[in-house]
Amino acid sequence: MQKLTQLLSLLLIMLFFACQPTPKGEIADLIYHNGTVITMEGETQKATSVAVKNGKILSVSEASLVAGHSGDSTKVIDLQGKTVLPGFIDAHSHIAMGMVLLGQANISAPPVSDITDIKGMVRKLKAHQEKNNIGKGEWVIGWGYDPDLLAEKRHPNKMDLDATFPDNPVFLMHVSGHMGVINSRALSQIGMDETTPNPDGGMIVRLPNSNEPSGLVQETAVYAARKALPLPTPAQMMVLLAEVQDLYASHGITTAQDGFTDYKTYQFLKQANKAGKLKLDVEVLAGFLNLGDFLKNDLNDFGKNNDRLRLTGVKIVSDGSPQGKTAFFSKPYLTEVPGCAHDCKGFPNLTKAQLGGIMKQCYDKNIQLFTHANGDGAIDLFLDTHQSVIDSMDSVPEDLRSVIIHSQFVRPDQLDLYKKHKMIPAYFTNHAFFWGDTHYDNLGEERAFFLSPMKTTMDMGIVCTNHTDFPVTPIDQLFLLGTTVNRTSRAGRVMGKDQQLSPYEGLKAITINSAYQHKQEHLKGSIKAGKLADFVILAENPLTVAAEEIQNIQVLETIKEGETIYKKEMN
Repeated sequence: MQKLTQLLSLLLIMLFFACQPTPKGEIADLIYHNGTVITMEGETQKATSVAVKNGKILSVSEASLVAGHSGDSTKVIDLQGKTVLPGFIDAHSHIAMGMVLLGQANISAPPVSDITDIKGMVRKLKAHQEKNNIGKGEWVIGWGYDPDLLAEKRHPNKMDLDATFPDNPVFLMHVSGHMGVINSRALSQIGMDETTPNPDGGMIVRLPNSNEPSGLVQETAVYAARKALPLPTPAQMMVLLAEVQDLYASHGITTAQDGFTDYKTYQFLKQANKAGKLKLDVEVLAGFLNLGDFLKNDLNDFGKNNDRLRLTGVKIVSDGSPQGKTAFFSKPYLTEVPGCAHDCKGFPNLTKAQLGGIMKQCYDKNIQLFTHANGDGAIDLFLDTHQSVIDSMDSVPEDLRSVIIHSQFVRPDQLDLYKKHKMIPAYFTNHAFFWGDTHYDNLGEERAFFLSPMKTTMDMGIVCTNHTDFPVTPIDQLFLLGTTVNRTSRAGRVMGKDQQLSPYEGLKAITINSAYQHKQEHLKGSIKAGKLADFVILAENPLTVAAEEIQNIQVLETIKEGETIYKKEMN
């Protein structure tokens, strides 16, 4: 009888608390319910409802949260079965470069644009000049050309441009961003001729049997042309900034990266942040070319959250582009390399001493280091330099989280060192589609099929991420996810079936792992109470649709800290 009395008392107490109104502090501003919530807190964790308060996640549940967290002011949204994910976190792109290029001629190959030959490229540049009233002496700029997808199977040269643009300097940016083509007017304007030597870490490609520049400039040689390009005014920059953020948000991105930021651009972004013009979080990687300015004037900004802007770390570029054949390998390319006659392995942009000097400055100050390294030769250089630097230090910060951006052609033995040193490879599986066939021809099957080896990496317990490198490839995160799952080239070749990921593994690389890469996993990357209410709502569930349909899933809405920053217009 006593046990029955105790049980009844306990039931009365539970009933009493269950009938009490939810404490005032727990009333949500916003509740999403009746959906599929992929929390990214574990593949088996499921939810159907999320409550938000003050821009953060208040609660996540498999049951409806409406009764427990709603009040008079709560906005309740019925998801009607749609799928919610954490907002996508851009592991590597160039939002500032994308901002500037929005106003220039897109001379990319399909499916990004429509250029299939050099004549078509020149016509599009001319139409761009006329549409934008670009006068004599002003620069005509195009971006995204890809020689491997042109009918001519070569880079344009100055002769292709001179007849149509005798009075305008012209700059064409290669799809990789690591090289470009300039015409005779531009060569004259920047003072580059047959007497100009190749800069360290770069090449001025010459016409056959001559020292005369062809117009193609690679790696550090392209910097002279870029410095001469006109920049938008501050007012124009603010307009372009709004446009490029809208583009990112339309693909479900709530955290963007600017992957190689010059000092002036960082100052602009600081002003925009102060003025409340950033609707996305922006992770800034200070370009090593301006490292002195950053360390002198903004040292205290590194690693600190400042509203929507964060000076995350320092970016080094140690080699070039694999499709452009400037990435640095330990073994030669199998096809002809422009400007190289024999043993053509690409080349490093920095010496070990230069790389080590920058690395030591960062490690001494516990600044996170991001290093572009595509070829295994560049990765060898990075790993060897890293070991030398840490061996020379009295103490090494415990949580460096050095990131090797792209790591496209990392070898298995190098992955062992990544794991040893707790490094993060930021992969780029879009290459499987866009240039998989090119890599197959240039590098052979063994190297090409181990492109961005995400499955091997994850199975080893190494945290890795994935990215678009926009504007190199479109910022579309679901297309990117599709390339991790399918790894299919333009020609339909599967670029390493053993490296295909499950959809959930692919999602980790653009959510929670990307948050970890930026040392922000405590704030974002999964749907968990206390984290930022950053969400993307999808029309379909990427875990259940057919693999080949993942890239076609539509982003319906993007939410940043509880506020909608993008909503698809419905017919």
